[in-house]
Amino acid sequence: MKPAARETMDKDREHELWFTRKDGVVRGPHPSGLISRFLLLGRLTLDDEISPDRENWRPVREFPRLIPEELHPGGTPESRERLLQARLREDERLRERRGSGPVPPEVQDMRVGERRQPEPEAVIRHRRQRAEWLARPRESLDAAMRGPIPWVGAGAAVLVAVILLVWSMDGVEPGTLPECHLPAAPEVNWSYCRMASLDLRGVDLSRANLRNTDFLETRLDGARLRDADLSYADLRRARLDDADLRGTALTGATMQAAVLARADLVDADLSYVNVLGADLTGSRLDGAILDRAIWTDGRICATGSIGTCD
Repeated sequence: MKPAARETMDKDREHELWFTRKDGVVRGPHPSGLISRFLLLGRLTLDDEISPDRENWRPVREFPRLIPEELHPGGTPESRERLLQARLREDERLRERRGSGPVPPEVQDMRVGERRQPEPEAVIRHRRQRAEWLARPRESLDAAMRGPIPWVGAGAAVLVAVILLVWSMDGVEPGTLPECHLPAAPEVNWSYCRMASLDLRGVDLSRANLRNTDFLETRLDGARLRDADLSYADLRRARLDDADLRGTALTGATMQAAVLARADLVDADLSYVNVLGADLTGSRLDGAILDRAIWTDGRICATGSIGTCD
């Protein structure tokens, strides 16, 4: 393919918009790049369905151009490490975007101890107007575009669409939304929630979705976290003394200087975890997966390490 033709095709893909359908919930439209990012972060799977028109639905796997290179089958330690690095990179971009620049007062009011409060009425109204605009027949749209005055309205609609697109990219994901406002309970969805510096001693979070959750310096002494998903969670300087972490997924979690004394980590997945400087005195690690983990003394555990950092 000639370079000019390839460049034209890439530009066309940049302007593609897709609706997603996950667990019966339809969201979007999302640009192609965001679909690829959702795949990397695990918010979409290759079996989830997408559509350009909300009518014809097909699995993501049928659109190879949307599948990041890191998700292609590899099966080698190097390919798994590339995938982890790509996920960490995308997660870091999300954190940087949230943390860059001053936060407007109206947004500060929405973020009180959790990921996001209900949207303001003005945003809901704009979203409804945008949906009605997109749903209008082609003939009506063509008529609305004729004349100088309607173009002003069209420009405003485009501006609103751009604002809503940026809004939708700030952490809103297909599927069930996080329930940051709910109290600790088994199977609660706290993914991407801010739970830093809280006292959660002895709580029951068994089977909870805690992916990418911020538990910086949080007290989780004696907490029940069995079979929970703590992948990529921030647990730096957290207290997990005597915590039940049996079968817990901790892939890629940051746990520097965390206290895990007497914690039960039997059969937990600690691959790529960072426990540099952590206290693991008396903890149980039978059957725990430690592939490529950064150990307490700075060593990188070998692929295939089970129970001990080889």
